[in-house]
Amino acid sequence: MRRFAFALLVALLALAGCSGGPTAPSEDVELIERWQAGDSAIEGNHHAAAAGRVGGNGSSGEAVVAVPIGGRSGRTGCKLLVLDGDGERRWADDVPKRACTIHAVADPTLADFTGDGRPELLAATTEEAVVAYDPLTGEVTFRHPLSDYGYTRPVVADVIGDSTPELVVTDIDGTLSVVRPDNTTVWRRPLNAFSWASPAVENFDASGGKEVVVGLGNGTVVAFTPRGGVAWSTAVEGSVTWTADGDVDDDPAREFLAATASGTVAALDGATGEVEWSRDLGTLAAVGPPVGTGADATVYATNRNGTLYALDGTTGDTEWTTTLTTGETQMNPPPVVGDVTGDGDPDVVAVTNDGRVLVVNPADGTVRGSYERDGAVFTHATLADTDGDGTEEIYVVYGDGTAVALAVQGSTSS
Repeated sequence: MRRFAFALLVALLALAGCSGGPTAPSEDVELIERWQAGDSAIEGNHHAAAAGRVGGNGSSGEAVVAVPIGGRSGRTGCKLLVLDGDGERRWADDVPKRACTIHAVADPTLADFTGDGRPELLAATTEEAVVAYDPLTGEVTFRHPLSDYGYTRPVVADVIGDSTPELVVTDIDGTLSVVRPDNTTVWRRPLNAFSWASPAVENFDASGGKEVVVGLGNGTVVAFTPRGGVAWSTAVEGSVTWTADGDVDDDPAREFLAATASGTVAALDGATGEVEWSRDLGTLAAVGPPVGTGADATVYATNRNGTLYALDGTTGDTEWTTTLTTGETQMNPPPVVGDVTGDGDPDVVAVTNDGRVLVVNPADGTVRGSYERDGAVFTHATLADTDGDGTEEIYVVYGDGTAVALAVQGSTSS
């Protein structure tokens, strides 16, 4: 089963050439490389970093950047590498040779799982466990076994509504688990399919409590009630590879956004699972979080060819498109949203398979600034204010295991 998962992943996220695209003449900000750190024996690293501040309040906390690094099967080099704000190593947890693979460490997350007001660093690994660490020291504070290796970012949320956080995690074998900090399992459900996208935990039906929604490799999206019952199940066209969620229309329910390998981007009503709209954007579509809420929301998505689409959240109609690269790419990760320019408004940050990082105006698709490195990228950027100045920095993990830290200068952020 693991060999099949790896083969299918390679088919979906094939290595691409690294010829870069044009630089738009309208750029008004500059992306400054602050540092690079990390390396790998393979070129296919495809798990995103986690970043944030730990301890203190605001600028008094300490910066943490966690980089998952895969390697060659049965070799050394697989690890969770944790850095400070200057890119210097804090600690690393090495994955043993017997478990070292391209998937050695899944996307980590910084979240307060124990409820003490201080976040833990959590990640699932090929040792068939999800692990919580003290983010500053690397001390293991929690470990929960999985039925297979973890592939997606774990989520911390109060699922059942008792004011106690739970950990929601899937493994590649298709098992969804909801676990308490005392290591008891609240509920566990078989998904009967691979799961490549992180579960979403929100009050999707707007009626109290939080649902857990997962997109699956068999083209199904399933919503579970807070107590683990199936609220709804909906088929979409193609294997679900990227997901997002948000309130993107004028009804009370929150929408779940699914993108598939065959090119579909669909918005599903969180209360019923009904497909509110569906678009075919071409092979290997990827969807990111929306900007705005309700009838003013816009959904951002990409495709294999490097086109960035802005879609009306209510109808799915195209508002504008931007060419992110003219290079020969075989996939492109989804965009992310945050304030990286320091003007108080959201920016869209897009990365391309051929190594470009672009800051895009969400209103009209204008490229405001860009950065380029010779190397492939297979996962989305991570945005976090790690220096406490109120503006988010950009962290990108390249396929060779190198994490690049970028800051935006110009406009109001200079």
